[in-house]
Amino acid sequence: MDNSFIKLYRGMIEWEWYSDSKMVHLYIHLLLKANFSDGRFHGKEVKRGQLITGRNALSKDTGISTQSIRTCLERLKSTNEIT
Repeated sequence: MDNSFIKLYRGMIEWEWYSDSKMVHLYIHLLLKANFSDGRFHGKEVKRGQLITGRNALSKDTGISTQSIRTCLERLKSTNEIT
């Protein structure tokens, strides 16, 4: 287990998606899994803050259905929470 941590802004409770528990769960999961330093994965550069994953892996890790993962990712992209 990694002993590093992330900080969460208390203002997050004002976030437009905060009342949707799947959105919050997925967003926090993405924050926790994102790289904290530059690295490489299968020959590709992965920068700090980036994550290589897929809907199936996210579903398995979070217990959220793949359809809900797809919807949440689309919403997070539409509001520029993720790119």
